[in-house]
Amino acid sequence: MCFLPAPTCSVSCSTRRIVVGNSATGITFDLWQTLIFEVDGYPNSKARRTARTERVVSELASHGVDLDPDTVRQAFTDLSAEITSGHDHGHDRQFESWVSILIERLVPGFEERAGASVIARIAEQIDMTFVESPPLLIDGCAQVLDELSFEGHKIGLISNTGLTSPEMYRSWFADIGILDYFDFLAFSNQQEISKPEARIFTATIEELEVVPERALHVGDNLHTDIGGAAAIGMSTAWVKCGISSPVEPTA
Repeated sequence: MCFLPAPTCSVSCSTRRIVVGNSATGITFDLWQTLIFEVDGYPNSKARRTARTERVVSELASHGVDLDPDTVRQAFTDLSAEITSGHDHGHDRQFESWVSILIERLVPGFEERAGASVIARIAEQIDMTFVESPPLLIDGCAQVLDELSFEGHKIGLISNTGLTSPEMYRSWFADIGILDYFDFLAFSNQQEISKPEARIFTATIEELEVVPERALHVGDNLHTDIGGAAAIGMSTAWVKCGISSPVEPTA
């Protein structure tokens, strides 16, 4: 079964493993470039990066620390690259931990002097930029989720995330009406592991109470999505507008 039509994308599906029968079947989705995409067409929202920079500059200034916006912007760029690189190797940290790292690099010793509550406030400000400049659902996404749920499939999300908290994603999913379609949500910056690490796939399908042979993963990244899911015996569907890799897909 092939699904999830999207503008400028195509989907290649494997049906050699998943079997629909009396036992539960599970379908897990990647998030970025599979279910949602940035409004401005960039891999990372420029509007959100600008807003995050402004919020951090403002919050630090309120505590007597003046930083050039370009310095803060570059710190976000460097941190995002570090997070992405870690994802490729199955690593991640809690959202709050990444914010602490960002501030420590900008102002060494600031958290110790200002206290954890100030870092939490900065994290909240960074987080809010997501809903102020949100991405868009790919056309037909909600209908697909609704149909799969109606058919009785267990639905999961496995997302490599960075500087947006799992709580903010859940809140936004509820606002746009898709939260209830998911039986389990796995965010890398909550689990502290990322795709392609087998444990995040295994933990998700265990929560869905399905076995790998009766589970399908849909994603755009051949390495983290397709390679990771196939490695534990799941079927896969590759959204071809995504990221290439030397890892061979199952379709």
